[in-house]
Amino acid sequence: MKKKRKKNRLLTFTVVSNDANQVVKRFRMNKFLLYGMIALPIIPVIALIYYIHMHDQNMAEIEELSANLQIETKKSEKLEQNLAVLEEETGETKARLVELTELEEQMREYIDELPTIVEPSGGMQVLAAGTSMEVSEDGMLVPSAELIERYKNTLSVVDELSTELQYTPTAWPTHPNTITSDFGVREDPLNNSSSFHSGIDIRGQYGTPVYATADGSVTMAKYYGSYGNAIKIKHSSTYETLYGHLMRIEVEVGDTVKKGDIIGTIGSTGRSTGPHLHYEVVRNGEPVDPKTYFNLYGEFDIE
Repeated sequence: MKKKRKKNRLLTFTVVSNDANQVVKRFRMNKFLLYGMIALPIIPVIALIYYIHMHDQNMAEIEELSANLQIETKKSEKLEQNLAVLEEETGETKARLVELTELEEQMREYIDELPTIVEPSGGMQVLAAGTSMEVSEDGMLVPSAELIERYKNTLSVVDELSTELQYTPTAWPTHPNTITSDFGVREDPLNNSSSFHSGIDIRGQYGTPVYATADGSVTMAKYYGSYGNAIKIKHSSTYETLYGHLMRIEVEVGDTVKKGDIIGTIGSTGRSTGPHLHYEVVRNGEPVDPKTYFNLYGEFDIE
């Protein structure tokens, strides 16, 4: 029985030659060894197929992770932008709260000056004629709906005025604020004859910064005839400003500028007798006296 089981584990191979005189050869081999020899070259193929499959799977996972990373990066950038906007809005809100505090103080002064409640016979409380206050159910003096509405209207006007002032040329274009030649008819320093001066000349040294006097867009930045190096800024449909005789021009056509931004430096280019800034304010296409707008914020010197 054991012998038969051993034979079953062996495979017999017979080698027959074409030559009849040759001896027939037989040899036996363990069938498990034969199976192992057959399987030996198959194992690397299977391993290669498995490696390719795992590589493709890993690459797919990497691509998915990369796509998710890009999405998260975009979300992070958007959050940073939103944070910047919120910080800016917070700053604007703080500024508005300061304005509201000032308005509230003015409103309190106004309320203190209103007529007081009188008590006629019978003990009933009534308001003097023309007041904007009313008596609540518990007998307290409170602002009327009309007064609250006026308060809201005041805030609206302040907001509109603040926006309008940003585009109105009220700031000084350079420092110091000394005017050497006024607006209007004057004696021309180069030909000793009367001529109309469409702006003002402001004293300055070479290289002194020149500032935009209101928010706007640069419409000209080049050498402009007798003005020399000059800049024009359009602030609104109403106002435009011109800055002449500059040494350097720091802006280009199309640039958006804010009130107080440096746009150039004082020089003596063009028709000029020395370093100074020629500054013009144009309203509805006509030059006007810039000093009218400076008076909104402070005094100036005239030589």
